[in-house]
Amino acid sequence: MEKNKTGKYLKYALGEILLVMIGILLALQVNNWNEERKKSLKENYYLNSIKSSILLSQKELNRVIVDAELISSCADTLFTTIAKNKTEQLEGKFLDSLLLSAGDYSLISLNDGGIQEILNTGSLDLIKDDRIRLHLASYNDRLHKIRKYEVETEKLSKDFQGYLMHYIDLRRFISSAHEGLIIPSKKMQLIADPILTNYLAKIANIHQGMYEMYTEEKEVMDSLDLLIDSYLGND
Repeated sequence: MEKNKTGKYLKYALGEILLVMIGILLALQVNNWNEERKKSLKENYYLNSIKSSILLSQKELNRVIVDAELISSCADTLFTTIAKNKTEQLEGKFLDSLLLSAGDYSLISLNDGGIQEILNTGSLDLIKDDRIRLHLASYNDRLHKIRKYEVETEKLSKDFQGYLMHYIDLRRFISSAHEGLIIPSKKMQLIADPILTNYLAKIANIHQGMYEMYTEEKEVMDSLDLLIDSYLGND
């Protein structure tokens, strides 16, 4: 009889242990499920925030792409006109327009709060899609490269504007705008100055490079936007 009781107690104890273990496993499973759910909600939050950043950034990228192309084109047009000795075309407002546009520069102002938030909080691992994560991980390196070139274009622009001040009389803008800003007696000196054409060649080249860089970044942002839409099931 004692042996029978012992057997029953053992079975009862084993049953209790099994129930406790099942309870623990279920609790762990529920906890894991809750953690995964929290991660999924955070991932969706970050991805939607990034999409908002992309939308705003694309507008800004479109602006600087147009600016860079215009600056490069104006500098190249003026350089080519002088090089081909067609200086009779360089009159009044046309010459003003080419010179002033060539002396311009553009700095991009990206609304990238959503992207920077996930990078700065070290939450990039929440993004499960490898392609999305790769695009985001390389973002600051790409932006740094753009900023580096923008510093050069800003300095070049200011140097060029300083150079032109020797040939321009801003009072002519008010009193005789149709005749152009260039001081008449210095016009041919300016056009014949190799420093001018050197500036123009450099401006055309560096802004063409900026145009390509901005365009490449826009393509990356377009690709990232499509990847996020596909991942979230928005397509």
